[in-house]
Amino acid sequence: MMQPGIPSQEPVTESPIGHALGKRAEPWMGLALCAAVLFGWAVEHLVPNRPTYAQIFGPDWLPVAATGLALAGIMPLDGPPRWLRVQRVLRWIGLLLMVWAANGLPLDVLRVAGLIPLGVDWPGLATRALALTAAVVVARLAFAGPVAFESARAATWYGYAAFGLALPYPILRTDWALGGTLGLLWPGAAGVGLEAWLVSIPWLMAAALSLFLVSPPRWMPRRLLLVAGWSATAVVAMIGPAACWALVTAVSSGGDTGFEGIEIWVPALFYGSWLLWAIAAGAATRSYQLRSAAPTATPSPPNRVSGTDTK
Repeated sequence: MMQPGIPSQEPVTESPIGHALGKRAEPWMGLALCAAVLFGWAVEHLVPNRPTYAQIFGPDWLPVAATGLALAGIMPLDGPPRWLRVQRVLRWIGLLLMVWAANGLPLDVLRVAGLIPLGVDWPGLATRALALTAAVVVARLAFAGPVAFESARAATWYGYAAFGLALPYPILRTDWALGGTLGLLWPGAAGVGLEAWLVSIPWLMAAALSLFLVSPPRWMPRRLLLVAGWSATAVVAMIGPAACWALVTAVSSGGDTGFEGIEIWVPALFYGSWLLWAIAAGAATRSYQLRSAAPTATPSPPNRVSGTDTK
């Protein structure tokens, strides 16, 4: 029996009660995962003889800061609108720091698979995996707010920004492969020929993906494009901040940057563009997700006034 004051809607496949319970449970899941990240960080300090690369992904205080801000941002509270706005800001900052805390996870996977000949930092791997899981839950909470369809259409420029940010790496690699020396201290410092260019293929694919998120091809299913967009965003987001941090700490300490024969502005350009690409690609993917879902939404039936001529 339909309750008064509630418009009739099309049947849904998910139970409203189950959906409401899931929405209420998500903040508590986020709180538990954030606490697990903090616990993993504490355990890391109790494990001796960890690999030397374990500290290059971020400052030691990063998991603590990410956990504290994320907890403040997702704590279920009923407060004044001003505090709720502050809480949304804290949620986004906590999300970004939590993604940074997950940096290096793709490299961990390669080490576990034996593709990188270095020991596996198992405590760090566990903490980074928990940080990624927590970031996913916090992201769901951050995206839960209503977004106007017009705003989603206006945000298509993020895709063009991501396209531009994907180009520095393949452009310079192409120049080097053709014998150019832009950014090099001597010819061939970054490799020569086809070998120097092949590593730019992933970023050419990232450039194409950026344009697809603005104007998707008809042959590509929506779900496939969303999976590609969010997966690429997650992978680059778990590499870009750590790469920038490693470069900054190496330069500030006067240590070896690992780029012999390459001018310092080149890795700064590469790593900075990777970091910004992850942000732009995430925004472009979200914009496409909203734009592509809007036409399928079932509008509420218009209110009809008895005795009114609709002609």
